Amino acid sequence: MTGPMIDSIKLDTLPTMRDARGALTVAEFSKFVPFAVARMFYVRDVPAGTRRGQHAHYRCSQYMICAGGRLRVTVADGKTERGFDLSPGQGIFIEPGIFATETYLDPDTVMLALCDRTYEKEDYIHTMEEFLEYRAGRKT
Repeated sequence: MTGPMIDSIKLDTLPTMRDARGALTVAEFSKFVPFAVARMFYVRDVPAGTRRGQHAHYRCSQYMICAGGRLRVTVADGKTERGFDLSPGQGIFIEPGIFATETYLDPDTVMLALCDRTYEKEDYIHTMEEFLEYRAGRKT
């Protein structure tokens, strides 16, 4: 089996300062995001219980941050699967070669994604079958 394993994936809790005016959460890229950011997108207005993502990348690294609501990120490396529940102010680094599915647990969930590459259609591994072939070294 080639590629990263999910044992190295961890949930980060970003520093949050609270006072009477609300909460301010900070993601210092040099501390949490292990790459130069080339693209940013966010997903919102997703009905609770809906799954998105459901793909891996050949080359793109992503750092996903829950900006509001609750989000479950399920990651797979071809042998093992693990879920991480993110609340506002928590983030997770997803390396290339990891299959990720995001389940939006609340109707007001907002997920922010930082990427080290611009959008490249050919970088996506869309199905688990394709992903398992790639991880077994039978597809590049």
